[in-house]
Amino acid sequence: MVFHMRFERSQHDLFARPAERLVLTGLRCWMAGYEHGDIQCWETAWRQYSSALGTRDGRLLLSELQYWVRVLRDVSVRQISFYPHCCRHVSADECIGLSLLAGYQHQDLPTVRGAAHRLTGLNPGSAFDLFVDASSSFAAALSQANQILLPVPLHLIEHAATLEGRSGTAPNMKH
Repeated sequence: MVFHMRFERSQHDLFARPAERLVLTGLRCWMAGYEHGDIQCWETAWRQYSSALGTRDGRLLLSELQYWVRVLRDVSVRQISFYPHCCRHVSADECIGLSLLAGYQHQDLPTVRGAAHRLTGLNPGSAFDLFVDASSSFAAALSQANQILLPVPLHLIEHAATLEGRSGTAPNMKH
C-alpha cells in the first residue's frame, strides 16, 4: 500500500517535469488522433511541443514522436492503454514508454529491452528491432532538445503494472 501511494504521488510529479510532460502529452495525443481520426488531437500535441521548444525543435521532436507512435501501433501485438491528454493519471503502458525512452538516455539496455517487450508483447526479431530503433531515435531527439527523462527502472514499472491490473483503474481509451 505504501508503494501504491508513492506511485500515485509520483504520477502527478511527472507532469511537473517538461520532458515527461512532453512525452506523455505527445503519446496521448498521437494515439488519440489515430484512435478517433481527429486531427485536433495532433494539433494539441503540436501546440505543446512548439510552445515548449519553439517551432524548429518542436517540429523535429514531433516528427520523431509520430514515427515512434506509428511503429508502436503497427508492431504491437497487445492493446496500448493511455489516458486523455488532460488527465493527471498515468497508465502502466505510459510509464513503460517513459521507462523505455529514459533507458536509452541513461544507457540502461536491460530496461530498454524489457520495456520494449512489455509494451509491444514482442520478442526480439524484425518487428521488435524496428520498434527499438524508433525508440532509440526518439530518445536521442529528446536528448538533443535537452529533454532528459528521469530513469525509471523496469522492476518498478512491472510492479506498477501489476497494481494497475489488480485495481481495475486502467484507462478506458485503448488502441
